[in-house]
Amino acid sequence: MRPTNIVYCFVTALSLLLAGCATTGEHHAEQQQASQRTAASTLYSAGKEALSIGNQAGAIRHFNVLITQYPADKFAQQGELELAYAYHKSGQTSAAIATTERFIATYPQHKNIDYAYYLRGLTASEAALAKFDHGTDSTPYEAPMAIEFLNELINRFPDGKYSEDTAQRIDTLNERIAQQRLFSAKQQLDQNNPASAALLAKSVMEEYPQSSAIQEAAVITNQAYQMLELSDATEPPAAVAQTPTTTSGPEQPAATITQPSATADNMMPPSNTIRETSWVIAQPPERFTIQLLGTENEALLRHQIKSNGLLNEVAYYKKLREGAPWYSLIYGSYHSREAATAAAQALPPALRKGKPWIRKIGDIQASLSE
Repeated sequence: MRPTNIVYCFVTALSLLLAGCATTGEHHAEQQQASQRTAASTLYSAGKEALSIGNQAGAIRHFNVLITQYPADKFAQQGELELAYAYHKSGQTSAAIATTERFIATYPQHKNIDYAYYLRGLTASEAALAKFDHGTDSTPYEAPMAIEFLNELINRFPDGKYSEDTAQRIDTLNERIAQQRLFSAKQQLDQNNPASAALLAKSVMEEYPQSSAIQEAAVITNQAYQMLELSDATEPPAAVAQTPTTTSGPEQPAATITQPSATADNMMPPSNTIRETSWVIAQPPERFTIQLLGTENEALLRHQIKSNGLLNEVAYYKKLREGAPWYSLIYGSYHSREAATAAAQALPPALRKGKPWIRKIGDIQASLSE
C-alpha cells in the first residue's frame, strides 16, 4: 500500500473515532438531562401528593429539595409557588410571604404571577384574622401589611380572577381593625383615660368611615370630650357620617374630612439625640411617615441609628407585640401620602431592604394607646 493511502486510511479512521466520541458525549448529556428532568418531575409529584393528603411537612421537604437541586428546571418554578402554599397551610406565615416575594422578584413574567401576589395577601390576611379571632389587645401587625399586599394585587390586576375575593378581604380587615380600635377606646374610657379614648375613637371615624363602628365611635368621642370638659363636647365630630333623618330617598352625603395643608414635605428638624416614642406621640396626627422595620432588639436598633448617621431622619417607638417589647423604626414626617411614597422610593438601597411602607402618624399614635 502506498504511503498516501496509509495516511488517508489513518485520517478516515481517526475522524470516525472522533465522531463516535462526540456522538457518545452528546448522548450522555442527553441522558443526564433526561435523568434530571425525571428526578425533578418525581420530586414535584411527591410534593403535590404530600399536599393532597395534608402532609405539609413532607411537601415542604420535597419542594425544597427540588428547588435546591434543580433550580433551572421548569418544575422548580412551579415548585416555588407550591412551597409557598405549603408554608401557608402549615401556618408558617413569614416563610410563606418570603417565598412568594422571592417568586415575584425572580419570575415577574410568570403566567401565574397573579397567584403569587394573591397568596402573599391571603397568607397575611388569614394570619391577622386568626389573631383577631383568638383575641388580641392590639391590631395584629399582619393586618395593615395584608391590606397593603391586597391593594397591590388589585392595582396590578384590577380585572383579575382574584379581585372580588381580594376586595372582600380588604373590607373585612378594615372592619376588624376598626372594631378592635373601638374596643380599645372603650377600655381606655373605662380606665378613666379620656384622651386616649378620644384619640382611638376619632381614628376610627377618620380612617374607617365605612365601618359599622363609626356611630359608636362618635358616642365615645363625645363622652371623652365631656370627661375632658371640652367646650365642644356636645358637637358631633366633623368626620362622622350623618345619619339621614328620613327613611326614603337617597342618603345624605357624609361630611368630608379636610386635611390640613403643610408647606414642607419633611418636618424632622435636626437632632442630637435619638427620637423615641414621646416624639412620635407629639407629631401632628394627619401627617405620614415611612415605616422601615421592626425588631425586638432595642440596643441594636439604637446602634444602627447612630452608626449610620440617621439621627436627623428617623425615630422609633415601642409597643407590645404578643406580650413582648417591639421597636419600630420610622423615617420622616410628610404632609401627604404621595410625598411619603416619593420619599420612600428615593431611599438608599440599604433602607429599602425591609420593604418600607407608608403609615399615617395618627394611626401609629392610636396603636400606642391600645
